[in-house]
Amino acid sequence: MAAACRRPALGAVAARRRARVRPDARRVVGACRAGRAVRRAAAGDRRAGAGRTPRPARAARRGRDDPRDRVARGAGRVRPRGRAVSGRDRVVRAAPAKINLVLDLLGPREDGYTEIATVFQTVELADTVRVTLDRDGDDATHLEVRPRAPCPDERNLAVLAARAYRTASGLSGTIAIELDKRIPDGAGLGGGSSDAAAVLLALERLSGTPLGAERLAALAAGLGADVPYFLVGGLAVGRGRGEQVAALDDLAPRPVVLARVDEPLPTAEVYRRARAGLTPCADPPNIRRFFRYLEEGAAGRPPVFNALERAAAALRPGIPRLVERLARLGGRAAMTGSGSAVFALFEDDESARAAARDLARREPDAWIEVTRTLPRGVRG
Repeated sequence: MAAACRRPALGAVAARRRARVRPDARRVVGACRAGRAVRRAAAGDRRAGAGRTPRPARAARRGRDDPRDRVARGAGRVRPRGRAVSGRDRVVRAAPAKINLVLDLLGPREDGYTEIATVFQTVELADTVRVTLDRDGDDATHLEVRPRAPCPDERNLAVLAARAYRTASGLSGTIAIELDKRIPDGAGLGGGSSDAAAVLLALERLSGTPLGAERLAALAAGLGADVPYFLVGGLAVGRGRGEQVAALDDLAPRPVVLARVDEPLPTAEVYRRARAGLTPCADPPNIRRFFRYLEEGAAGRPPVFNALERAAAALRPGIPRLVERLARLGGRAAMTGSGSAVFALFEDDESARAAARDLARREPDAWIEVTRTLPRGVRG
């Protein structure tokens, strides 16, 4: 789909200048190392310092929670970084969802996974993650999820993230995690991965002896392919299984409609079907197309594509139906991740809301959310 052409406003011209492709992103499309973008983000945090945490709703809207998260102890006093003290501290973070603007398959890997190239984008829809560290407690990890999740605590990525951090850092004390869930599970929106990244960053803030960006990125990659991305957030390109991440300059915020009518999809089965007859490709055309869109000034809505969509549609027929309906309503639509949610980008908020209302009338059982793209992820 060609990008819409229209005379840009002054703000759009500035956005074009910001949307140039960074050299490190080009290296990811070739062969990048995980963690390069995370180191940049960590340096930004050190410059930003720490302040008060916004209310969860505001944090979900802007995602700038890392330099502003509050370590609450006693009357809300902020504990200086690097000093371990006794007592109970808490960090509250927004953990945003993501969409895959582009997802291309490059070919099978020797480890049984599929090599991909993808363009990630966070959106304002977010879970709220509260992490409390009681240094005087035992070395237990507790989880409370609202509403209660079907996934057992032992398999929840937030718990696995806390345990991985404890093992790597030697952190002692009781870790209590509270998740207020808004991102649906099994939808391709990255909710569990975002929660895990939020826990890692919260414990890094609470520990008193941080691991550092490189070790944190390695922990994230061990938890899941999408977790490293949520240490960076915003617009980013990923390769490998998705864990090799480099940030791109952010695009101007844009309204997004998310929708889902079907049950969660088995990711492994979607990839298995998509790999059948796949011709290996080292230079994915849809990623090239997206970079060309950036280089030409990022005018209008970006191109979207998901190579897994056909395989997922064979398992969940509601996916192509939603994509088609959102496209007819004026959106630039595609599936996100391995499904089963779809998204559509719109030119303005009113168009997005009107499309969501129309879709709700046609699909009364659908989960529908109107949100916006978010410049940054859980790192802020």
